[in-house]
Amino acid sequence: MSLKRKTLLALIASLTLGLAPFTPEPHLFGKIKWIMGGGEGMGLMDYWDLVMHGAPWLLFIFFAAKLLIGGDKSGELIKEALTKNNTKIIDVREKHEYDAGHADKAINMPLSQIDSFIPEIKKMSGTKLLYCKSGMRSGVATAKLKKAGVENVINVGTPGRLSAN
Repeated sequence: MSLKRKTLLALIASLTLGLAPFTPEPHLFGKIKWIMGGGEGMGLMDYWDLVMHGAPWLLFIFFAAKLLIGGDKSGELIKEALTKNNTKIIDVREKHEYDAGHADKAINMPLSQIDSFIPEIKKMSGTKLLYCKSGMRSGVATAKLKKAGVENVINVGTPGRLSAN
């Protein structure tokens, strides 16, 4: 079996191994056996079964990412926040990334140290706009800050969304 086929099989199976979100997966051991055997003996319906059990997870990942990035209304909120003087822009990338270039007036508070910055961020007035390279780290940081009770926190996603508004 080609490496390309094994990689595709592993990708599909990794999304489906007993992880169907609404029903328990009865074929878990069969899928593990298929992967370990390199997919030998799998028919078209077996692959279809893998894909169908993975589809709910792919949809979940898509909608979770959309929620973390901020959805459709975030552009308006960012634009409004940028017009106010007390808005803080927080870059949650690591220091070496920040030093390589960052948004104007951005404060560096890396995600890896965000817990230690929570007291300082809580004291900040106004809206806090968080960004990183792709929006994933800023999404995690935003969730942590909201869980800690910090108000007016928006995940901008990428620095490009600061200038696009």
